[in-house]
Amino acid sequence: MQNPKLLCDFLVDSYNLGGTASLLALNSLFLLITDYNLDYPSFYPKLYRMCTPDLLHTPYLGRFLSMLDTFLKSPLLPGYMVAAFIKRLTRNSLTAPPHAIVQVARLTTNLLKLHPSTKRLVHRGPDHKPAREDPWNPDDEDPATCGALDSSLWELELLKDHVCPEVGVAIGTLRKPTDEILVDMGLHRTHTNMYKEYVKQWKKDPAAEFQEPASFDGIGEVFSF
Repeated sequence: MQNPKLLCDFLVDSYNLGGTASLLALNSLFLLITDYNLDYPSFYPKLYRMCTPDLLHTPYLGRFLSMLDTFLKSPLLPGYMVAAFIKRLTRNSLTAPPHAIVQVARLTTNLLKLHPSTKRLVHRGPDHKPAREDPWNPDDEDPATCGALDSSLWELELLKDHVCPEVGVAIGTLRKPTDEILVDMGLHRTHTNMYKEYVKQWKKDPAAEFQEPASFDGIGEVFSF
């Protein structure tokens, strides 16, 4: 297409519809912004509003997080913007299935490594005084004013003891990053294949202790206590 900007109005309208239509328009709209200098300042605020608790239960979660990872990689993004997405996704993880929690934790790990200013969410200085209330406002739809950078990821304390062991491992890696190498987000994982893997891992023959009788003549002796 000689002039991709002609699709601008169509993509913006699709983005405003919400749901699957917004997801399909995301990548193309971001391409116009980065490669064709499209001025669309509402891109990130609307993307922030798409990060709802229901999103982590959808079948297209992996695709969305993959695009979100691309959108938030730029070092030119302010720290408060990235912190807002991290905080909102982490809060939504409290009611998410295990595979979604793992994916969000790994995405958060990578974002903390790419944006050092957001590490204050998990590593506060010794002079920091803990607040009685979370400064982050979950009802504020603007990532610039929601106060995420002044908050912390206290939700990790609740998730680290999750019944699924893989969640605990992902949370441990997030809290104590050992290097600057980005981790695999495991976007191919779903609740179904995660369950099947654990079933195969723990499937063993039941343990039983018994003495098979040689014949039925001594039934009384075999079963006598």
